[in-house]
Parts: sequence; C-alpha cells; structure tokens
Amino acid sequence: MAIITLNNRSINRSDTASADQVWTATSATASDFQAAGGITVAGQWRLSANQSSMDSLDFITDNWEQADTNYSNIGSAMTQSSGVFTFPETGVYLIGFVWTGYGDAQSQDYIGGNIYATVNNSSYSKVTNTLSGRGSDDNVLMTQYTSYVFDVTSTSTHKIKFAVECENNGISALGNTGDNRTHATFIRLGDT
Repeated sequence: MAIITLNNRSINRSDTASADQVWTATSATASDFQAAGGITVAGQWRLSANQSSMDSLDFITDNWEQADTNYSNIGSAMTQSSGVFTFPETGVYLIGFVWTGYGDAQSQDYIGGNIYATVNNSSYSKVTNTLSGRGSDDNVLMTQYTSYVFDVTSTSTHKIKFAVECENNGISALGNTGDNRTHATFIRLGDT
C-alpha cells in the first residue's frame, strides 16, 4: 500500500478525509483522495407551460416539471405538489428563482416574482421581495431573479413555494418544456 506524506502527515491511500480535513500536495493524484463533503443535492424545476391571468398575488401551482434538457440531479430530487416544494434532506440550501412574465405593464405599479417559505408546514412568509415599477408599454416581457438561503432543519415542516405579485391581474408566468423560462434552482450548501 502506498504511503504518501501530506502536510508532514503520513497516510495510507485508503484513508478517508473527514469533513474538516484538507489535504494538499503537488505530487498527489486524484486517486490518492476520497471525496469528503461537497454538494450532495442540486436540482432544477421549471414551468412546462404558461400560467396565465395571474392575480395580484398568485402562487405558481401548475405545470412544474424537473428540468431535463442536458441535465440530471445531484443526489435526491426535490419533490413538489401543487407548487409546494419539499426538500429531500435537511441542510442549508441556496434557492434561486427566475420569473419570466408577460403582460400589461402600464396597468401595474409593481410586478414581481418572489419566494415564500414555511417552517411549520402551514403559514408562509415572503422571504424575498423582488418588484419592478410601472412599465411604459401595454404588453412587455420581463425577467427577474431572486435568491434565498434557507436553513432546512426539518423536511416535514420547512417548505418553499413561489409567487407572482402584481397590482392588477392579467400577468402570465411563462413556461416551456424544452428550456428554462420561469424556473427554480435548489443547491444544498452544507449541513444545518
């Protein structure tokens, strides 16, 4: 068995690095190390079709699908039911939300796509506030991005959903089954 000296410590090649251990060497190869830590969950969901005529506050409940164009999950996938997303394991997650919409911007003092979270599987609070002001055209295409870091200490109580907010109805969230228009990204950054 090969003995390698790293940072003045002799180790066997079969040793496994712990999460707080860092090994470096100029002569070591990838086979000398076993991965520790890293991203264990990453996935994307998108709208496969438009959700139209959204009201002043409408949650995006329909047409969610896992993104599958030249892509696959890392680890276990998020699950969703009627737009409520459940995490596959506890941990600290980075959640990114891109909302692409279309509608009459002149009749709106504000338009936005936001993230809502619950820690009791019941009452949801707005955790991002991404809003744009009034547009100058009757019908405009708009895209907004927002993100949130969520400490998921329980997969049964900590959940996420996404909303479109506007002053008046008539805004649509755009979706397509072949590319990401309105979509969400979930990346587990580490342990809770």
